[in-house]
Amino acid sequence: MHLRSFIVGLFVVGVMSALPFTFGDVQPSMRPGALGGGVTLLPNGWKIAPAGQHVQVGSFPLAIVESPDSRYLFIANSGYLKPSITVVDVKMRRVTDTLVLDHAWLGLAWHPDGKRLYASGAGNSTVHELRWERRQLPPAVPEEGVTPSETKAPAVFAMALTRGDDLVLGRPMPLPAPGSNRPEPVPQSFIGGIAVSPDGSRLFAVHVLGQLVSAVDLKTGHVLRSIDLPAEPYTCLVSADGTTLFVSLWGGAKVLMFDAWSFDPKGEVAVGEHPNGMALMRDGKRLFVACANTNAVWVVDVAKRQAIEQVKVSIYPDAPPGSTPNSVSLSADETRLLVANADNNTVAVVDVSDGARSELQGFIPTGWYPTAALVSRDSSHVFVLSGKGLTSSANPRYMPRSLPGGDMTYVGAMLTGTLSVLPNPDASALRTLTTLARSVTRYSDDHRLTPA
Repeated sequence: MHLRSFIVGLFVVGVMSALPFTFGDVQPSMRPGALGGGVTLLPNGWKIAPAGQHVQVGSFPLAIVESPDSRYLFIANSGYLKPSITVVDVKMRRVTDTLVLDHAWLGLAWHPDGKRLYASGAGNSTVHELRWERRQLPPAVPEEGVTPSETKAPAVFAMALTRGDDLVLGRPMPLPAPGSNRPEPVPQSFIGGIAVSPDGSRLFAVHVLGQLVSAVDLKTGHVLRSIDLPAEPYTCLVSADGTTLFVSLWGGAKVLMFDAWSFDPKGEVAVGEHPNGMALMRDGKRLFVACANTNAVWVVDVAKRQAIEQVKVSIYPDAPPGSTPNSVSLSADETRLLVANADNNTVAVVDVSDGARSELQGFIPTGWYPTAALVSRDSSHVFVLSGKGLTSSANPRYMPRSLPGGDMTYVGAMLTGTLSVLPNPDASALRTLTTLARSVTRYSDDHRLTPA
């Protein structure tokens, strides 16, 4: 752990050396971009100083899962460009595969067999079944003017992600017709978060706009049952014993509980506004719910069907709502909870080892708009997704998107999300990272009411 603190310390010293020239209100002549020392000025006037090593992964990454053998990370990208699943080699810190999809958003879940990865199909009302398998690579193409060797090269194999069959959960969303100032509304379903039962027999998926949750038989691909929800859901998860399904009601400020086999209601719990990501203890006793329209994670006592804590995760305790916690995950030993604060550009680290009281430990500075964070299965590293990446870019060659090539000059296409990898910080390293995160944040409780 001393080595981790030393590495983090070296990084922070470099960043802090730049702060006397960059801290505080933005000077009129200062333009967005790199300021030196690892600090970047964003076009909104905030600064970031992301910790770790960084890998560009795609357009607005939203979800991340580890491979069963922990060698790879699978990342769902769902931004302006075509959706994709990016595969990153953890040790090499590089992208090894990218599978482009027509439709995808948020949902990403492994089958217990470790060979099938499921991704939500968003507006197509499907769930993609992807195969993770060993495949032979095509032979190398000889360079022009070079005589190919007569010796047959040995076959080269590598792990690759391939398309399987889609699970169809409803009709695809029709293309909206142009309206007076915006597209006319059309019937929509839009598959969001998904979960696979521990025995691998069923998949659960929420229809965000259709206000449904469905159960699918993974052997036959048939939808077993769909039930109506009172508001828009965000995601779902299944308890470790496979008996209870939890659904975060994005538009209803509640978490709903159902029997995972019969879909009979088992209760509901009022939480903060816009509940989204959830994490459940293996014993099923405590459920952690990120609530995006608050600065808190709500802790639910599952047996009592009530929230017992609100853990503040804003970078300063008296900050008004605006941190936008949008993802939660537990470490393998269930002592730490990571919370992605999208609009603070931080990941909050919470000690949840005490069942009676959770304690905010500190913050990890991230790239622009973090969307997910994960502790590696062996607890050695932290993985962070930043939806908008490490910086903005100018588009002096902008042209209308209706023209050939115009799509790629649009600002949405020029933001590339990143994966950041850093050692899992010990207490000393986390204190240093917290100081850094606060030093590049424009807000503080001291000038909460001071005009910008």
